[in-house]
Amino acid sequence: MHPGWVKATLLGCVGLLLMGASSFTQAQTQDKTESTLTLAIVDGALPKAQRLIKVRKGDKLRWRISSNTAGALHLHAYRLSAQVQAGETKVLAFEAFATGRFRLEWHGEHDKGTATAGHHAPPVALLEVLPR
Repeated sequence: MHPGWVKATLLGCVGLLLMGASSFTQAQTQDKTESTLTLAIVDGALPKAQRLIKVRKGDKLRWRISSNTAGALHLHAYRLSAQVQAGETKVLAFEAFATGRFRLEWHGEHDKGTATAGHHAPPVALLEVLPR
């Protein structure tokens, strides 16, 4: 066997392996969705069309959260929250890592000292994460 032929064959095999690895990574990247959603809370509520947010496990989410009153938005089970002052926008970015339905609760500053001040306030929306 000619040494030049062996070297060319080995380089070709390495090239094929590298091409396969990069196309696998691209396929995985293309399989995941990155989305930005604006959640404009008004008087502690979201518009009806935003009360069920459906995504797939592994999706990367970026929520732009605003409110006309101060408070906090909690995504239960994910243990995420965003403190929002009236008129400002906060960004909450995360990956949907667990499947199921999860409550988004708004705890407005005006709720302090009431029955809804603690956790388990009625949800303003549900996040539904479906399996891939």
